[in-house]
Amino acid sequence: MALALLLVWRGLAGHDVVLFFCAYLLLITATGVGNGSTYRMIPAIFHTRAAAGIPPSDTRALALAAAAGRRDASAAVGVISAVGAFGGFFINRGFGASVGATGNVSAALAAFAAFYAVCLALTWFGYLRRPGPAAATGPAAARV
Repeated sequence: MALALLLVWRGLAGHDVVLFFCAYLLLITATGVGNGSTYRMIPAIFHTRAAAGIPPSDTRALALAAAAGRRDASAAVGVISAVGAFGGFFINRGFGASVGATGNVSAALAAFAAFYAVCLALTWFGYLRRPGPAAATGPAAARV
């Protein structure tokens, strides 16, 4: 998404309509893939965390853990959806504030790129880095 955003920015700066259009399509596609991946990942993480430490032979405990994981994942998806709904509002407000303050959208695009960098760092920290022994049951152990 950050690369597509930088290409959008380049297309705007160079008045290249084809680059802008293609990069914006790439950005929208990457956003959809990220959105779908997030909603696919949430139930898997909650299920893995709920079932952690339960022996496979304990079917009753596994069933209770699965129900708890579904309940908690549903609540998380609801909250994340509510927060995500603000995206359409804040993006437009960011563009408007950028144009009002500077006369162009460069400041907004820079802020979005910085936000993507923070998201990348948080994703690496929470899910991609090698977990230490104390984090063996954390989100990184879910391997989703």
